Amino acid sequence: MPYTEHALFPLSTVVFPGGLLPLRIFEPRYLDMVSHCMRSQEDFVVCTARPARHGDFAEPRAMGTRVSIVDFDRLSDGALGITAHGHTRVAIEDTRQSANGLWWGEVTPVDETSDGPCPIEFAPLKEIVAALIADAGLPYDSASIDYDSASWLSARLTELLPFDAATKHDLLTTDDPQERLRRIRPMIEIENAGTRSRR
Repeated sequence: MPYTEHALFPLSTVVFPGGLLPLRIFEPRYLDMVSHCMRSQEDFVVCTARPARHGDFAEPRAMGTRVSIVDFDRLSDGALGITAHGHTRVAIEDTRQSANGLWWGEVTPVDETSDGPCPIEFAPLKEIVAALIADAGLPYDSASIDYDSASWLSARLTELLPFDAATKHDLLTTDDPQERLRRIRPMIEIENAGTRSRR
């Protein structure tokens, strides 16, 4: 499949296919990106960023998700608020920066292994993601829900749990949804144990 060039938005979080991500846009380079995407009806790519060296822009990692803008509004502080909808994971190569600091990269789609029903061993994770969605509110609670899908469940947990950027990126690069769930479950147990010990 041929590579296509897209604008890149390095962040400390990820969005998966089917996910929604609210973004606050205020830097000129990203305002330019949003304007370009809306004017040209083009998508951009959300990815995590490697730690920036002093004085440098954060460099994008080698996988992200192609997203489209599905909603926008002017926020109370004057910044532009948009909601991005994830379409497909993509591999990122040949990155470059334009004069205003915006990253661009050649991207190609990356498929997951076949999705399937969520194994019974992961049933407790359904309650966790339901609570996370209810707590997060809009736009997450307006997205489609499929608790029985291993792909959907692992994606929403990765998006909404407070993992660091490197962990979220590693989970994004995991092709097998059930393997993603197997990796997430012990991290939740560790987080819960830490929370109880601080009480």
